[in-house]
Amino acid sequence: MTIASRTGDAARFFDGGSFPAFALGVLVFWEILLLAMLIGPGEDSSMRGFADEFRIWCFGYDPATGRMNPGLVMAMTSPPVVIAPVLALVWWQPLRDLLASRRGWLAPCVASAFTVAVAAWGLVAIAPKPDVAELPFPAESLRTQLHSPQLRLVNQDGDTVDLAGLRGKVVMLTAVYSTCPLSCPLILGQAKAAIAQVPEALRDDLHVIAVSMDPANDSPAVLAKLAREHEIAAPQYSLVTGDPVEVERVLDDLGITRSRNPETGVIDHANLFLLVDREGRIAYRLTLGGRQQRWLTSALEVLLREGSGGA
Repeated sequence: MTIASRTGDAARFFDGGSFPAFALGVLVFWEILLLAMLIGPGEDSSMRGFADEFRIWCFGYDPATGRMNPGLVMAMTSPPVVIAPVLALVWWQPLRDLLASRRGWLAPCVASAFTVAVAAWGLVAIAPKPDVAELPFPAESLRTQLHSPQLRLVNQDGDTVDLAGLRGKVVMLTAVYSTCPLSCPLILGQAKAAIAQVPEALRDDLHVIAVSMDPANDSPAVLAKLAREHEIAAPQYSLVTGDPVEVERVLDDLGITRSRNPETGVIDHANLFLLVDREGRIAYRLTLGGRQQRWLTSALEVLLREGSGGA
């Protein structure tokens, strides 16, 4: 096949109805895939783990409440609905000619279905796989004896939160900010999901403090709105802020690495949970992820039973 003939085939592909038919097919099958992920497979389905991960990252799914972020759902599902009519309008005549032929539409339809299937297979392939055998929580080997920093800031209700005043309790420390587009909702979601698995009788001794990474913007009122959006409230959950210099000092002492993208304003940051024991020492450092969430629950239960008289 000569270069000229290949060029001619490519021109016919884009000038005729094959390209818009292929593109429309991709949009339709992709939308079907998104709707399937939204509905979710059954509890016993082998796709359930992948579907949950997909919904967490793409739809802001909260495993604790089963709710999704409506904004993210719209952002993911709307483009095909908007683009498909535009494609059909621009390539209306070539598409009519293609549909008038008996089998002309078949090849683009099969190719688009194959493309979406390959894309879905690729997503499944790169998605985190469930553990074949769940590792037990290595309570002793992960345990640290670090001093917790001084933290005295104001929460979403305008009340002062002093970490030293919570001695005798177990405290989960983390960091978020109100305009974070992705990982901060996951942090709050994982915290809620982990705590939901802790025996209810132990939860009264558990407090969560999330330090703002954007204190110049995150006033108590802004953090109060964030708390309402995630259905969390004081005294168990405190989203804290304060003087930017002091807040940045606290974040540095916690080891929360972060940097703001000057073009987008997005803050790239570490996703950390620091668990403080009843003696005021940082006992565990964990992060995001399925196994980490299970370990987070186990670590909280270990610390809550210490000195509580629990078994």
